[in-house]
Amino acid sequence: MNLKKISQYLCWFGLGGYAFSGAISIALSQIMFGIALLGFLIKLSYSRERFSDHPFSSYLFLVVIACYSSLKLISILVHQSDLLIIKEEWMFLMIVIGMVRFRDIKKLNIVIDLLAAGVILIGGYGIWQHFVGIDLYHEVMLDRMIFGYRAIGNFSTYLTFSGFFAIASIFLVSIAWHVNGVARKVVYLIASQIGLFCVLFNYSRSTILAIILGIILLVILINSNYRKWASLVILVSLAVGLLISPDFMSRFKQMKTSEISGSGANSRIAIWKTSFRMVAEEPLLGIGPGNYHNEYRRLRDNRTGKNLSHAHNDIINTAAETGLLSAAAFLLFWLIIVLKLYRGFRRCPEGYQKGLLLGVLLASIVFLAMAQFEAFFADEEVRLLLMFFWGIGLAVLANLKATEKLSEIA
Repeated sequence: MNLKKISQYLCWFGLGGYAFSGAISIALSQIMFGIALLGFLIKLSYSRERFSDHPFSSYLFLVVIACYSSLKLISILVHQSDLLIIKEEWMFLMIVIGMVRFRDIKKLNIVIDLLAAGVILIGGYGIWQHFVGIDLYHEVMLDRMIFGYRAIGNFSTYLTFSGFFAIASIFLVSIAWHVNGVARKVVYLIASQIGLFCVLFNYSRSTILAIILGIILLVILINSNYRKWASLVILVSLAVGLLISPDFMSRFKQMKTSEISGSGANSRIAIWKTSFRMVAEEPLLGIGPGNYHNEYRRLRDNRTGKNLSHAHNDIINTAAETGLLSAAAFLLFWLIIVLKLYRGFRRCPEGYQKGLLLGVLLASIVFLAMAQFEAFFADEEVRLLLMFFWGIGLAVLANLKATEKLSEIA
C-alpha cells in the first residue's frame, strides 16, 4: 500500500470514526479526529490539495479564526494562565480537513450514515434513560422530574448532551428530505427525531428554545415540496414528546422568577452583570482564559450562589476572558460563516448539496442561539461537531463554485 492510499485511508477512517463516536465518547471521538488529521497532514506533505475552488471569503473566515486564536494565546501568556488551554483551538482544524475531504460527496454520505448511526444508538439509550433513570456509564441515578428523568446519555453534563443532539437533529432532519434513496431518508429521519426527543427529555431550556427556532426556520426555508411532510413529522414528534414529558412547561415557568428578574444568585442577568465588570476591568485582553471562576467569586453581588466557570453566554464569555478584540473576531467569523452558508443555500440548485447547506446553516443558527445562554463554544463535544458541520458547508460551497466556473467556460 503506497503513501497516498495510507493517507486517504487514515483520513476517511478518522472522519467516519469521529462521526460515529461523537455521541459516544469524547476521548474516542478526539482520537478519531487525530487520526483524520494525521492522514490529512501526510497527504499535504507530498501533494498539494485543492484549495483553488474555495472563494476568498473562505480564507477570510480562516484568517479571522486565526486572529481569534492568536488573541486568546496572547491573553493566556499575559495573564500566565495554563498554556494547555490553547489546545482547544486545534478543533478548528476539523474545518480545514472537512473543506477538502468532504468535497467527495459519495464518501461524505458514508460519514453522515455513521453520524446517524451514533445518534440512533446513544439517542435511543438517552430515551431509555428518561424512563428508567439509570446512567450506566457513570453508575448514578439521573435527576428525577415530575415524570421520568433527565436524559444524559454518556455525556458528563446535561447541557453537553442536549447541545450535541440539538445540532445533530436539526442537521439530519434538514438533509433527510434531499438525500437520494428511501433507506437513507428513513434512517436520517429516525435519527433526527430521536435527537429531538433527547433534547426534550433533557429539559434544558436553552437547547429546547434553540431547536424550536431551528424548526421554524426549517419550515420557512425548505422547498415547498417537502414543507408539508417536514412540518407533519416534526409536529407529531413534538406532540408525542410533550405528552410523554408533562414537566416540560414547568421548566419555562421558572424562568420569570429564576432568570428574567435577575434576583437569583445564579440567574443569567446576575451572571452577565458580573461578567461585564470583568470586561470593564480588563477590556483589551480580558481576565485570561481559565480565570473566570476566581474573578466571578471576587466580583459577584450575591455570595450565596455557585461559583461559576463561564458567563453562560459565548460572546460575553469571550469578551470577559480574552477581551473585546477577541470578542469582535469571534462575532466576525460567525457573521462570515452564517452569511456564506445562507448565500450559498439561496443560489445552490435543488438537490442534496442544497440540503447539506441548509442543514449546516440551521445547525449553526441553533448553536448560536443556544450559545446566548450557555458557553457551548467552550464545550468540546458540541463545538467539535459544529466544526465538522462547517467543514461540510465549506466543501459544498467549493463544489458549487467549481460548478459555476464550468458553466461559465461552457
